[in-house]
Amino acid sequence: MAKPAITCANDFVGHLRYIESTRSKTEKLLRDETIVRRDADQIYSGLYMEVVCSFEQFIEELFIGLLAGSLEHLSDRVIPRVTFRSHLVAREVVLGGSHYVDWLPYDHTEKRAKAFFRSGLPFTCLETRETHEIERVCYLRNAVAHKSTYSIRKFETKVIGDMKLSPRDRQPSGFLRTRFRISPVQTRYENFVAELADIARKLCSPMCDRKDDKEHRFDWGQTAPSLGHKIHLLPD
Repeated sequence: MAKPAITCANDFVGHLRYIESTRSKTEKLLRDETIVRRDADQIYSGLYMEVVCSFEQFIEELFIGLLAGSLEHLSDRVIPRVTFRSHLVAREVVLGGSHYVDWLPYDHTEKRAKAFFRSGLPFTCLETRETHEIERVCYLRNAVAHKSTYSIRKFETKVIGDMKLSPRDRQPSGFLRTRFRISPVQTRYENFVAELADIARKLCSPMCDRKDDKEHRFDWGQTAPSLGHKIHLLPD
């Protein structure tokens, strides 16, 4: 029996909560002077890579699950052009014989979705602001992972821009711990994580085909989005 597609997003958010516990412990160790700033920056980099990899895994599981019929989307406008009897066959076809495919940058997902789903839904439902945020996530991911001149330059122009930051905070690992909000306190790492969780829930929402519908987007509560605060999951 097919599960609601929203369970896929809930699993992703659950993993984010697990990762958040590690980040919180890191901050405590830093406050207690058990570790130094350099250690914390390295931990943040590793956690960030795990978050982005988990987001890609979420996209693949949702994509394959909808094609294989193990996941059922609540929007009647999400219609696969072709369905498969098993995950194995669906995965082989989507991956085209490769061991993996790139889901990010997100335009890879959108192009693939248009081939397998009518109008590409639900993967084409994101607003420009949301796809732009995923782009920034990818630029930062590349800078953390590769540290090449090209990836660092893209990170500086596409992510940092004209922000006034110290030399240390202009480094990818240091940037993740810089303040995004002061009240409540939220790092840029936390903001990126909250944005990805919001996007995941939107892709699974029954209102995914309504780009201007903010009422049905992921609700992080009245306070600024932070995994340290209570997360309100919308009804399945």
